[in-house]
Amino acid sequence: MLSTRSRNGSHRQDRDIDSTTSSSSTSTRFGGSASLLLLSILFHTIYLNSIFDVYFVSPVTKGVGLRYGVGAEHENGGPGATVGEKLAKRVVLIVGDGLRADKLFQIYNSPPFDQDLPLPGPLQDVPHAYAVSPYANWTTPAPFVRNLIQSGQARWGVSHTRVPTESRPGHVALIGGMYEDVSAVTRGWQTNPVKFDSVFNQSSHAFTFGSPDILPMFAQGASDPTRVDAFSYGEKYEDFSKDAVHLDLWVLDQLKTLLKNSTTNPKLDQQLKADGVVFFLHLLGLDTTGHSYRPHGPEYHRNIRVVDHVISETARLLQDFYDDDGETAFVFTADHGMSSIGNHGDGEPDNTRTPLVVWGKGVASGLVEDEGNDDYSRHWDLRGERLDVDQADVAVLMSVLGGLAIPANSAGRIPLKYLNADPSFKARAGFANAKQVLAEFEERSRFKQAHALAFKPFPELVDDASSGTLSVESHKRQIDALIHAGDYEEATARSMDLVNLGFEGLRYFRTYDWLVLRTIVALGYLGFIVYSAHFVLRTHVYSSDAKVATTTTSPIPRVLGATIFSILSAKFFIERSSATYYAYAAFPCYFWSSILSNRAPLIWLFRSISPARAATGLGATLIVVQMIAQAYLVREYLTYILIIIALAWPLLGMDRAFIRKEQRLVAAWAASCSLLSIFPQLPVEKGENLTIIYAGAVAMFILGLVGREVLEREETKQATNPSSTIRATHKWLALQIGLILLSLVPTVKSALALQRKQGLPLWSQSLGWIVLVGSVLVPIIRGRPRQQPFLERLLIVLFAFGPSFTILSLSYEGLFYACFCATLCLWLLLERRIALTRTRNVKDHGESPKINGGHIRMAVFFLTFLHLAFFGVGNVASISSFYLEPVYRLIPVFNPFAMALLLLFKLLSPFVALSAITSVLNKQLGLPPFSLFIIASTLSDVLTINFFFRVTDQGSWLEIGSTITNFAISSLLCIFNTSLYLGGEFLLANTEVNSKRLEAVRHDDDVNEIDVVGQGRILPSGSGSGSGSTSRRITRASSATAKDE
Repeated sequence: MLSTRSRNGSHRQDRDIDSTTSSSSTSTRFGGSASLLLLSILFHTIYLNSIFDVYFVSPVTKGVGLRYGVGAEHENGGPGATVGEKLAKRVVLIVGDGLRADKLFQIYNSPPFDQDLPLPGPLQDVPHAYAVSPYANWTTPAPFVRNLIQSGQARWGVSHTRVPTESRPGHVALIGGMYEDVSAVTRGWQTNPVKFDSVFNQSSHAFTFGSPDILPMFAQGASDPTRVDAFSYGEKYEDFSKDAVHLDLWVLDQLKTLLKNSTTNPKLDQQLKADGVVFFLHLLGLDTTGHSYRPHGPEYHRNIRVVDHVISETARLLQDFYDDDGETAFVFTADHGMSSIGNHGDGEPDNTRTPLVVWGKGVASGLVEDEGNDDYSRHWDLRGERLDVDQADVAVLMSVLGGLAIPANSAGRIPLKYLNADPSFKARAGFANAKQVLAEFEERSRFKQAHALAFKPFPELVDDASSGTLSVESHKRQIDALIHAGDYEEATARSMDLVNLGFEGLRYFRTYDWLVLRTIVALGYLGFIVYSAHFVLRTHVYSSDAKVATTTTSPIPRVLGATIFSILSAKFFIERSSATYYAYAAFPCYFWSSILSNRAPLIWLFRSISPARAATGLGATLIVVQMIAQAYLVREYLTYILIIIALAWPLLGMDRAFIRKEQRLVAAWAASCSLLSIFPQLPVEKGENLTIIYAGAVAMFILGLVGREVLEREETKQATNPSSTIRATHKWLALQIGLILLSLVPTVKSALALQRKQGLPLWSQSLGWIVLVGSVLVPIIRGRPRQQPFLERLLIVLFAFGPSFTILSLSYEGLFYACFCATLCLWLLLERRIALTRTRNVKDHGESPKINGGHIRMAVFFLTFLHLAFFGVGNVASISSFYLEPVYRLIPVFNPFAMALLLLFKLLSPFVALSAITSVLNKQLGLPPFSLFIIASTLSDVLTINFFFRVTDQGSWLEIGSTITNFAISSLLCIFNTSLYLGGEFLLANTEVNSKRLEAVRHDDDVNEIDVVGQGRILPSGSGSGSGSTSRRITRASSATAKDE
């Protein structure tokens, strides 16, 4: 419906009357939606945390005072090495950051890296080592480690990590024995000190070497800061354009220096020769090399050769220092793996499978029958049994080897097959493992019992003769009796079963409140959906309906809502629940009481629409929304949606007369959507392809020429009354097109230099920054002149991001951006033409145009393009599918903040285009401000509910990580939609949104002439937006109509 007013000018009076309902200029600005906007942001921000309260309760249990080691126990704070039985006097942990299991263990029929790649001095004469029969002519990049396995000196396996596969959580699992709280992502993973126990805390002294991103968090988090010494290099050493092996060699040099200094430092010598010492060598080179050159490249394999050298030298140095006493145990593993595209972070198997090699004192011989291999490892041709572990098991293994107490909150199980110990020791090691897990379980149980209204204990750990279950104390007494009786095998089996029961009990208490919380959260999301729909009906559909407006509200639902909230609050207070629980309960109580107290809009909706038509429209909408939900799992669903949009909309949603009249535009729309639908079908894993980057730049250049041609035609049409800004815009656009072509120079030069490992040329880096920043500055320098036609501003904004999709592109991103922008522009033109040809019999009393079914369809389109902007070139199941590699063309030295900003800038560029287009569309159709975004946000919560119930804390870590990511993205869509709207309003401020003049026809009625919004100026924030100020008079008109009113 089009905005109208009578000739007598009553529009201003009606606006004044209507404005009395809200004196806030902000509410006027958002078309009465300010309160809903703020409520929505608050609601979604708080509810985003709900999955962490429901599914991922913190694994840290406070108050676990006892620490258990083999043969002893002590209170927290004392070093377990002084009281426990040990297999080795010292433990050495070596972590190859970002090392995949298969890349270390597999062998190659040809050298995996070229002879011309320089190696450190000691390795130059022996760059490759050969494997043993039956692959005598095959090579390995890790001869020392492989020889340990093949000679039976080491036990080996695959260590399975959890998500997120990042350095901090990985090291927390390896050294702390626990999987860090997933909600820690909201507080930052890299710089927070560790707030829980670790192997370092239980050692007599820990000497750590490596990255400044890892070492400080353990040193700062130690119970005794003097117990942990950290030696780290500066961040400037982490240069992605240079050889990263120097990072690993630096660690080796520091170890040499430490051992040498002990000859002149008696205190250091005493610390080094005490029992319970832990050495930690963090080798970052592989992670840096993998990001730069990917794990399949020769550079990565060469770095493995260097790591193997560091391991060999470390073993030799310690053997010499300790006079070959044979009391050192070695553990070599990785914090996470590396995907084939050079990233990590998600649950992809290549990221979660890391190597584990253990040798030295206390480690069992590997000369056993080959077992445990599958298709993944069979071709490695390694001797001995493959013994897989969970990553947290490594901390327990190191504790037992070194005679240290097992860290509190340990989530690990002792892998007994790795130990060279008698049955008595193994039984007591398993029993210590069980007692440490049960100590945490009992603390959780005591807390819940003290505060729960109706406590239900974990049924598997209570004395119950009928069910055959035993309490914790009963289990302990029986296992202790078995050990004293010498039945070590049964004691060991019972202990490991008790460990599993303890973990089940911990999960029981972490999910204790699931039913209540999940019900509350689900009602909250459903309530917001209905509340938003209720708001749209009341504000934008039935705002002028006297029967709806004068309906008396009932106080009973509000009283009932307050009562329910009070009861829930009392329950939460008694149980000492988190403060967020109160907020979770407040929202559904408020939403549903507000809806039920004023049911008139919903009742009138059901009375005024055809049930069949409503069911068809609702069904089609939910099908598309569900397809969008599936696209989070399978990107190809976006292709199907685009094909539906390209074909079904013209065939089912447009009048035949309109299609005949606008056949070229409709054909262009179908072709553009079809081209855009190709991108979700393309692989996420893509290599650097300069030819496709060239094609993307050319496509954007051609699109720019088309834009200039459109401007020239517009200038010709305005020959008698030309825009005051069009000629200046013409010149600025020419500059932007030139910058797109110029961006190819630093892109190609930097890419080639990095490929050849020549370092990043300063001139190329500088030119890249100049082009990137210059293109973004064009819209800023050009400013936002008043009364500038929207087309001029749109073109300036769209092409401002063209160079970024060349410089920061790896492959087809530039082609995607060009096709995406073209499709958005065609969408805008089609919606505009449909609005101009729609039949209306409008009689206006000053209110804004009303929402109808066609606008819901537009919101679905908006939601589709929103997801396409993100998933068109990436994959939500793998956040790491968005490459860092092109960022090295501008920032070669490791700087996570600056690199993340550049990546974020590129990822957000398509959203800026979408916000600008949608803002113009909203104005051209004369819709109430923010209306399309409200509808889209409401539909996005259908996705959120979908993903909330899909979140899981069990299964593969790919599944767990994906469910968390899906929920977080869909939950944040509402806030993101608000940002898009505000961004579009800002970018298009002061522009003239022109529409085609409609034919004026006089009508013999009480309203002789009616205003139709023809030119709606988008005002800057804080300005008024009276619709009468930019309208023009016409009479009622009839014309061909589109079908989706």
